[in-house]
Amino acid sequence: MSDLNVMRHVTKDITNEAVTDYLVSFYRPPTPELGDLRENCEKEPVPIILRETKDFLSTFMEILKPKRVLEIGTAVGYSSMFFAEKIRQYNDIEGYSVYTIEKDDDAFIRAGNEIKKLGYDKAVRQFLGDGEECIEDIIKDDGSVRFDMIFIDAAKSHYKRFLEASLKVLSDDGVIICDDTLFQGRPALEGEIPPRKHRTNTLALREFNEFVMTDTRFSSTHTAIGNGLTIIKPKKR
Repeated sequence: MSDLNVMRHVTKDITNEAVTDYLVSFYRPPTPELGDLRENCEKEPVPIILRETKDFLSTFMEILKPKRVLEIGTAVGYSSMFFAEKIRQYNDIEGYSVYTIEKDDDAFIRAGNEIKKLGYDKAVRQFLGDGEECIEDIIKDDGSVRFDMIFIDAAKSHYKRFLEASLKVLSDDGVIICDDTLFQGRPALEGEIPPRKHRTNTLALREFNEFVMTDTRFSSTHTAIGNGLTIIKPKKR
C-alpha cells in the first residue's frame, strides 16, 4: 500500500476512486518544505487536509483573498502554514495572518515546533484549548479582530458549537468552511447503523449538515471534495 493510500485509509474516498486519483495527480506542494511535511504525515499517518482539499482551498483563497484566517483544529500545523503562505502571496499583512486553535497538548507542541522550524512563527499565532473558549479569549484580547475565513477541522461532534462561536469574529464578508463533513460518506447512509467508534461523529454530522442547510441565517453548500467540505456564508441583515 502506498503512503498516500495509507493516508486515505484514515479518511476514505467518498467519490469514485479513479476520479479522486485523477484530481490528486494535479497536486503541487505550496512549498518544498510543506511538501516534505505532508509526505511525513502521510507516512505516519497523521490526518491533515487531503491533497485535493488543499488544491480547492488554494483557489478559493485566491478568489476570497482573506487577510486573516482562523483555524479550529491545528493538528501538526500543515494547514496553518499553508494558509499563511497563501496570504503571503497576495497580501502584505503586518503581524499574524493566521490564528489557530488546538485542544490537544501534544499536537499543540508539535505544531509549534513545525511552525517555528519552517519560519511561520511570525505569521501564525497559536492558541491551546477549546475552540469556543479560545474564541472568547481572542475577543477579550482584541475585540476588533475579525477573520475573513474560518476553517473548522476539529472534534466533529462540536461543529455546531464552533460555528456559532465563529460567527462572533467573522468579518462582514467572511466565509466559514468545515472539513470532513461527509465523513467517509457515513452521514449519507441514514439507514445504516454506524460502527460504534464512528457513531457519535456520524450522528453529530448528520445533525450539523441538516442544520447549516436549513438555518435561514446562512447560504450553505456541501461539496464532495476530499472527505467533504461545507461552505457557509452568513446572509447580510
